[in-house]
Amino acid sequence: MWSFSFLLFWGCCGIYTWGMLTLPTLGSMTRHEQPRWSSSSLDGNGCTDTTMCPAYATCTNTSRSYYCSCKRGFLSSNGLKTFKGPGVECKDIDECSQSPTPCGPNSICRNLPGRYRCSCMTGFSSPTGNNWISGKQGHFTCRDVDECANPRSCPEHSTCHNSPGSYSCVCNPGFQSRSGRKSFQGLKEMCEDVDECANPRSCPEHSTCHNSLGSYSCACNPGYNSRSGKKTFQGPGETCQDVDECANPRSCPDHSTCHNSLGNYSCVCNPGFQSRSGRKSFQGPGEMCQDVDECANPRSCPEHSTCHNSVGSYSCACNSGYISRSGKKSFQGPGETCQDIDECSQKPPPCGPNSRCRNLPGRYECSCLTGFSSPTGNNWISGKPGHFTCTDINECLSHGVCPEHSECTNSLGSYRCSCKVGFTSGNSTCEDVDECANPRSCPEHSTCHNSLGSYSCVCNPGFQSRSGKKSFQGPGEMCQNVDECANPRSCPEHSTCHNSLGSYSCVCNPGFQSRSGKKNFQGPGETCEDVDECSRNSTLCGPSSVCTNIPGKYSCSCLPGFFSPGVWSPEKPEAFKCADIDECLQDPSRCGPDSVCTNTLGSYSCGCVVGFHPNPEGSWKHGNFSCQRIPFKCKDDVIPSNMQVQLCHAGAAVEPKYVSFCALMNATLSVLDNVCENKTTVVSLKSTAKRLDSVIEKTSKWSNFTKEETSTLATVLLESVESTTLAAFLKPSANVSQTIQTKHLDIESKVIDKECTKENETFKLKAKGDEMKIWCSTIKESESTGINGVAFVSFSGMESILDERFLKDLQIPWASSKKKLKINSRVVGGIITGGKKDGFSKPVIYTLENIKPKQDFESAICVSWKPDVEGGRWTPSGCVLLEASKTHTVCGCNRMVNLAVIMASGEVTMEFTLYLISHVGTIISLVCLAMAIITFLLCRTLRNQNTYIHLHLCICLFLAKMLFLTGVDKTDNQMGCALIAGFLHYLFLACFFWMLVEAVMLFLMVRNLKVVNYFSSRNIKMLYLCAFGYGLPGLVVAVSAGLQPQGYGMYNRCWLNTETGFIWSFLGPVCTIIVVNSILLTWTLCILRQKLSSVNAEVSTLKDTRLLTFKAFAQIFILGCSWVLGIFQIGPMANIMAYLFTIINSLQGAFIFLIHCVLSRQVREEYRRCTTRKTKPSSETQTSGILLSSVPSTSKTG
Repeated sequence: MWSFSFLLFWGCCGIYTWGMLTLPTLGSMTRHEQPRWSSSSLDGNGCTDTTMCPAYATCTNTSRSYYCSCKRGFLSSNGLKTFKGPGVECKDIDECSQSPTPCGPNSICRNLPGRYRCSCMTGFSSPTGNNWISGKQGHFTCRDVDECANPRSCPEHSTCHNSPGSYSCVCNPGFQSRSGRKSFQGLKEMCEDVDECANPRSCPEHSTCHNSLGSYSCACNPGYNSRSGKKTFQGPGETCQDVDECANPRSCPDHSTCHNSLGNYSCVCNPGFQSRSGRKSFQGPGEMCQDVDECANPRSCPEHSTCHNSVGSYSCACNSGYISRSGKKSFQGPGETCQDIDECSQKPPPCGPNSRCRNLPGRYECSCLTGFSSPTGNNWISGKPGHFTCTDINECLSHGVCPEHSECTNSLGSYRCSCKVGFTSGNSTCEDVDECANPRSCPEHSTCHNSLGSYSCVCNPGFQSRSGKKSFQGPGEMCQNVDECANPRSCPEHSTCHNSLGSYSCVCNPGFQSRSGKKNFQGPGETCEDVDECSRNSTLCGPSSVCTNIPGKYSCSCLPGFFSPGVWSPEKPEAFKCADIDECLQDPSRCGPDSVCTNTLGSYSCGCVVGFHPNPEGSWKHGNFSCQRIPFKCKDDVIPSNMQVQLCHAGAAVEPKYVSFCALMNATLSVLDNVCENKTTVVSLKSTAKRLDSVIEKTSKWSNFTKEETSTLATVLLESVESTTLAAFLKPSANVSQTIQTKHLDIESKVIDKECTKENETFKLKAKGDEMKIWCSTIKESESTGINGVAFVSFSGMESILDERFLKDLQIPWASSKKKLKINSRVVGGIITGGKKDGFSKPVIYTLENIKPKQDFESAICVSWKPDVEGGRWTPSGCVLLEASKTHTVCGCNRMVNLAVIMASGEVTMEFTLYLISHVGTIISLVCLAMAIITFLLCRTLRNQNTYIHLHLCICLFLAKMLFLTGVDKTDNQMGCALIAGFLHYLFLACFFWMLVEAVMLFLMVRNLKVVNYFSSRNIKMLYLCAFGYGLPGLVVAVSAGLQPQGYGMYNRCWLNTETGFIWSFLGPVCTIIVVNSILLTWTLCILRQKLSSVNAEVSTLKDTRLLTFKAFAQIFILGCSWVLGIFQIGPMANIMAYLFTIINSLQGAFIFLIHCVLSRQVREEYRRCTTRKTKPSSETQTSGILLSSVPSTSKTG
C-alpha cells in the first residue's frame, strides 16, 4: 500500500523524518486457518492430536470418535456444551458483566481467563481477604467498616456519621471545622467555636450579642424589651421592641410631662415649674420639678395687693381694705387695680357690737365702749394682729379665783366655781374619784386605766371595741375579737393569713418563702420571696427544653427545633418531653431543589449537591436558601468514561502499571475538591497553581503513559485550571486582578468592573511571553451574570506532552497531509466567566512566542485542543493564522480555547489518486504473492534451490505487507505496538537478506558456467541458506532491541523511531545489501556477456542471453533500486517521483509474480497442463527460464 511505500522511502532516505498522521483503516483482511484432519480423529483416539480441540477446551474420547467441551469459565462460540470439528472457539465468560455481579455489592470484580477476582472497595472488608479468586474456599462478601466505633476517628466537639464504605465527621452546632468544610475525616481537622456574633444577623436590631463556647445569646439594649419577654434569647426570630417608659407614672417626677422616644424617653416640667438642676429635659425620678415663685417679682401684682404663690401658679388679691376694680377676689397680672373700701359704712359694722368704727385709707380703727374691753386693746386698726371684739371682762380668767380641779363660770359682771367630773368637792377643794376600783367599770377583754379626774378602758391586743374607739368608758362598750386577716396589710404579698382568738399568723404561699426563713410570722415587716425552681433544678423540664420561672410557680417549653407531643401542665409534668423536629422530612424541602438537607439536634442545615453552590443572597437561617448551578466543570464533569480512570478516582486497587497514572490523575482531580465542595473558605488560585505545577513537572512519568492516558490526563488538567480560575472569580474576595507565576504555569486574571465603556476597547493579558487580546464587546457578548472576568494561562512543558502526534485534521480525514510536524509554542488557554464560550463576533487574538525561530520553509498552524475528539486531540478548526514572524505567531479564534502552534515543513500532499493506487496495488501484490507461493509449493517440476529462495522471499514479503496493512497503526497498546514494529523490522530485513542470498547464488551460478561438468560443482545446502536468510535478520533485531528497546514503536505508527536515529538499524543493513546486490548483479552481467555463448551454444541460439539479461536488470530495479526513487521526492520533481515510487512499490508483488511465474516458460507450461489436465512429456528438456535457474550442462569436457 501507499503508506507502506512511504514508510520504506523515509527509511531509505534517512535524512528526512516524517510525522505521519493517523489514516483511518479502510478495510481489514481476515485469515481463516484450514483444519488439518488426521487419521487419529477417526479411530476413536482423536484426543492424541492436541489441535483437535481449541484452547481452553477439554477433549474426551468416545468409542468411534471424540468430542470437545469448554472448561469451566468458558463458553463455546456455537453455544453447545459439546462439539467437535474446526471453527469453534472457547470464549471466556465475563462473570463480572453479569447482574448482579458475583462479587456482591460494594466490591470490584475483575474478569480473568476462566475465573474472576473480587476485591472490596475502600471502606469495606471481607472475611476472606482482598483479591479473592473464584474457586478458593469461602464466600466473598464486603462488609462496611464502622470507623465511628473508634472514638479517635473524629476530633472534639464533632459527631461521627458512619456510611456504607466511608464515614464523615460533622462539627456540633456552634462549631465549625478549621478548614471550613462541613464534613471531613480524620483528626487533622479541628472543630472551632463559631463566633455567631461576627454575623450582624445573628441578633435582631437594638440588641447586643454575647458569644459563648458553642453558642451565643442576645440581650436587648436598654430601653428595649424582647417580644417574648425573655432577657436573653437566640436567633433573628425574636425582636426588641421599644419600652414605653411613660406608661410607668414613676418614670418622671410630679409636675412633669413624660415624652417617649425610640429606646429612650424625657421628662419636661409643667408650666409653672422648673427642674431642680435647671435642665429643660431630663430622665428619672431623681430630678424634681420645683414650683416657680412668681411672687418674687414685685411687678406680678398691682399696688395695694398681695401676691399668693401656689403650686404651679400664683394669684393676686387686694389687701384688706381694698377691692379690685373688676370685683374679682383673685386675679393675675398688673392690669388690675385695688381701690379703698369704706368698712365703717358696712352693716353690720366691722368692729362688732359695743364698739366704735373709724374709716382710714385701706383700713379702719376700732375701739370698745366703756365696760368692755378688747384683747387687742383699744384703738385697734385693721390689719394688726388679732381680731377686734368688745367682750365682757371675764373674771374667771384671773388665777386663783376657783380651786384646783374646778371650773369657773363667768356671767355678765360676775362668775361661779364647780368641781369637774371625776372629782368631788370637800373643804373648798376637789378630790379625784378612782373608777377602776369598780370591776364593772370596763368590759371583758379590756384593761382599765385610771387618770386624774377620769379613767379609760382599752381593749386588749387582738380585740377592739364594738364602736371602734381605742379607749372608752363604761360597761356598755364590748371588746370583740379582731380579725387581722380582714386587713390585707396584716400579711405581706404572696402569703396566707390565719386568724385566731386575739392573734393571727402569716404563712407564705406555695412557691414562696419568707425572707427570714420562718414558716409562721406576723407583721408586714416580713416578705415572701419567689422560689426559683428553674435555678434549683436544671433538669426540671428535661433535655432540650426551657424552664421559665413564674412568681410562685414555673412553666416548661421546648427549645426552637424541638416539640413535645404532650402539653405541659404543673399537674402532669411527666407528660412533657421534648423531641427533635426533623425539618428535613418536611415536604417541600426547606432547602429547596438541588440541595442537601442535614438534620441536626434542634435545628438543620442546608447544603448543595455536587455541581451546585449556595446562592450568596440567601440563607437557610432566614428561610430563603437556594442552590445555583456552578458555572464551571466539577470533578464528576471532567471524569471521562474510562474504566481505569474511574477506578483511580474510586481509590480501588489498580495494577502496578497504572499506579503512576492514578497518582497524577488523583492529584489533578483533588484540585477540584476545594472548587466544587460548598465551603466558606476562599479558593486560593495561587495554591492551586502550585499543586498543578507539580503535576506538569513530572514529565518523565507522562512519557510512560499510552496516548489515550496522556490525552485523558491532559484534558482533566486543562479543565481543572479553567474550573479553578472561574471559581476564584466567583468568590466575594476575588474582585481583584491577580498575576500568578510558577515554574510551569503562569496565570493572569483581570476583573472587568467599569473599564468596559467603549465597544472598541481591548484588554491585554500576558503570561510567560505569550499574550491574549480580547475586546470589550466580546466580554459583554459572553453574557456573564456575576463578576465579569477574563484570564490567560500559559503552560511551560505541556508542549512536550501534548506534541504533534495528537494533531487531528477533522476536515479531510481520508486525505491527511504528510508533513514534518513539530509543536513550536507553549500551550496557552483563555478563560472567561460568561456562559457563552464560542461564536464571538470578534475574534480573540492570541500572540504566542515561538520556542525556536520560524524558518522560511516552515508554515505555522494554529490548533486548539478538542477534548471530545478521541479523548483529546489538536484540531485547526475554530482558529486561523493571522500573522507569523520568526519570533511570534498570531492566531485569531472565535471562542475561548486552549491553543498551540505547530510548524510544518517539507510538505508532500497525498492526493486521492495516490491513495487509491497505493491500496489497490498493495491488494494486487498480496494476491500475486499468494499465487506465487502456491505455485512454488505445488509445482514439483519447478522445485530447485532458486525456487526455494524465491519462496522464502515471497513468504517474508507477503507477511510483512500483511502485518503492515493490518497492524502498523495499532498504537493504542504501547507493548503491542513495539512487538509489531519488531516483527516488521525482522520481516523487511529478512526480505533484503533473501534478496542478498538470491544475488549471491545467481553470481555463483553464472561463475560456475565456466566450470567443466557444472552438476559436479559443489552446491550450498538449503539449511545453511535458511540460517543466513533468517538468522542474520534476527541477530540484527536482537542487538538493536538490546541496545535501544524504546526505539520500537512511534506515537503514530508501529515502526522504528526516526527521531533518535534508531531507523539506521534498518537503513544500515538495507543500504549495504542494495550496494552489494548492485555490484554482484553488474558483475554477473559482465560474466554473462563475456562467457555465456561459449558455454552453451544452444542457449545462445534460443536467445536466452537477452532473457537472462532482462531478468537480471528487472531484479535490480524491483528488489532494490525502487527504494532509491524515494530520495528524489523533493523539489519540483516530488510529485512525479511520488507517483513512480507508489506504483512500483505497491505493485512489487505483482512484478515478482510476472517475472518469476508469467514470464517463465516452465511455469506457463505447468499452468497449461493443469488447466488441460495433460501429462508432461518425459522427454521434454528443462532449461533455465526462471530468473537464471540452474542450467543443465550440455557441453562435454575436452
